[in-house]
Amino acid sequence: MNEVVAYKPSIAGRVARTVLPGLRRILPTGVYGFVYELAYGSYKKLLYVGHGVKVAARRPFVSGNRKLRDKLTFRLLPHTMGGRKALENAFDVIEKVENAKVDGAIVECGVAEGGTAAMMAMASRALGEKEREKWFFDSYEGLPEPTAEDYSDGRVGEFIRPLPKGSCLGTIEQVEELLFDDLGLDRARTHLVKGWFQDTVPPHKAIIGDIAVLRLDGDWYESTKIPLDNFYDKMPAGGYVIIDDYATCFGSRKATDEFREERKIGTPLLEDGRGGVYFEKPAAS
Repeated sequence: MNEVVAYKPSIAGRVARTVLPGLRRILPTGVYGFVYELAYGSYKKLLYVGHGVKVAARRPFVSGNRKLRDKLTFRLLPHTMGGRKALENAFDVIEKVENAKVDGAIVECGVAEGGTAAMMAMASRALGEKEREKWFFDSYEGLPEPTAEDYSDGRVGEFIRPLPKGSCLGTIEQVEELLFDDLGLDRARTHLVKGWFQDTVPPHKAIIGDIAVLRLDGDWYESTKIPLDNFYDKMPAGGYVIIDDYATCFGSRKATDEFREERKIGTPLLEDGRGGVYFEKPAAS
């Protein structure tokens, strides 16, 4: 059941994977941080502009939900670290559960800057018949340290840059501004839960009702395992699990594979085109 899913970085990603580790070794921490943020910010701006040109070029040839997906992706691209394909995958999964009328909340564990959380919320609002509860869990302090379960041959993954503690940071103030001030989501139905998953996820198991979509973007083994162990049983058949880091983080892949094998989940892992996967909850699981 260990499907082969490969990480497929862009040319820029492949260059960054070669250059960044060396820079981190030779540059002082502050200098490296400045260089990385400058390069990453410039890269995100180029992606945004490039995607805008593509969206404009194909606008006359798309309609309906595809046009909505393009519009939302362009709007939210500056607010995600996962890029266009992560946003499009989030939209597509929401579209599936709305079309199938699967009951339940939208849950994301690992929110970072809030882009994919916003995509799921906005897609559901546009495509669904009723407002869903939304639960967005994050430390809002960046990543914790990996554990022994995350390492393989001294490495923790295939990602572009090193991920020290505090990486992938999106503050709760940033996410609140995006979700509530910019997008106008309903605060009563949109819950931001701050803290480490081992402290926040288990207590919410009894609070959250059915879950239609469970999106996991916590990178590490425990950050994937804890939500699966606590929330999967709250999903009805036809719900979807998204594992953002499956091909990039060894611990996330290990936790997912172990869980699927323990539960004998036979629905296939479907690729998002960049190393993430998603799967449907079968009728008996």
